[in-house]
Amino acid sequence: MAIYLLHGDSKSSDPLLLRRRLDALLDGIDIETNMNFQKFDLNESGTSFHDVATSAMTIPFLGGQRVVVATGVKSVEKGFKASDDEKKAAKARSSSESILRSVKQLEHLPEDALLILVEENDHLDGRTAFYRGLKKAKCKIEAFKAMWFDPAGGNINEAIEYIQAEASRLGIRLDHYTARAFAERVGADRGAIEKELQKLALYSGAGASPTVDDVKSVVTESYEAGIFQLVDYIGYGNTGKALKELDDLMDRGAAAPYILTMIARQLRMIVQVREAIEDGASRNDQALAGQLKINPFVVRKILKQVDISRNINYKRMLEYLMETDVRLKRGTMTSKVQGKLALEILITHLAGARSVPRGFEPSAHPGYHHGRG
Repeated sequence: MAIYLLHGDSKSSDPLLLRRRLDALLDGIDIETNMNFQKFDLNESGTSFHDVATSAMTIPFLGGQRVVVATGVKSVEKGFKASDDEKKAAKARSSSESILRSVKQLEHLPEDALLILVEENDHLDGRTAFYRGLKKAKCKIEAFKAMWFDPAGGNINEAIEYIQAEASRLGIRLDHYTARAFAERVGADRGAIEKELQKLALYSGAGASPTVDDVKSVVTESYEAGIFQLVDYIGYGNTGKALKELDDLMDRGAAAPYILTMIARQLRMIVQVREAIEDGASRNDQALAGQLKINPFVVRKILKQVDISRNINYKRMLEYLMETDVRLKRGTMTSKVQGKLALEILITHLAGARSVPRGFEPSAHPGYHHGRG
């Protein structure tokens, strides 16, 4: 028998790698016509883990191998949630007992059966009775961690190694510097990396060694990498480069509301880190990451921005973010040109100086006046 649990890492999940592993496990199985194959979605109303276990325990039709795939396994944990309400607590006890009985059944799964439990976007809690029961049933548990790196930082080696390996698989060779340029341009999303590497391989030809110039010519820069760079320039007060990055993002189709949301997200994290330190938190990036639930690589970058931005008025920054958000949502600056103007003014405020420059107040610009209309 074989039972697999494919889920995310404790802090992130990589659906692409997980799906590749699932495809590998199902390789050679005709899931379209095989009468011994059944798939369940545990997020669907009326579908229970008991249904999954019962199906897996079923004797194969006309011999062969019984194969069952169940997605949305994270939802099973809901059956173990405690409640102060007596009726809800009783229901939870009944649900958890039913689930554990089904898990217990799996200890006696037929030798030729294959059960694959899948949670693409989350991580199962190893402390639950459900998880422990799966381990007792000799379930093979595999976690798929999302790759994350700072495109402008020094923690990019994992991405470079991955990109070089994928390039080799596609029949091209990337040296360290070219792979780094690729990583900085595409970002950390494996799906985007795979797609852009395929483009580069088609452009270069089998056995080729593409250069950094080839990467710049062929590979499309991701919004993720561009936004990160934009916010980085804002954090370091480089107005000119921030505005140039904004031009590039909008030329490639990034919408003004999306860019504004990402700027606001980064600035909120800077404020979080600064306030935590002022309240006595450790400056250790790992400790801060755990306390604030932010990726440690991001914390490391933000710590540098906090250090060089001590005199910035973050309250004023957040006021301008809210003002820009109102303009974009309430109809005063809804066209692409007006949206870009709003962001240019905002970026000038945020990156330009330690206080708002005279002449750049919202009221000084047509179409960017206070009020709700």
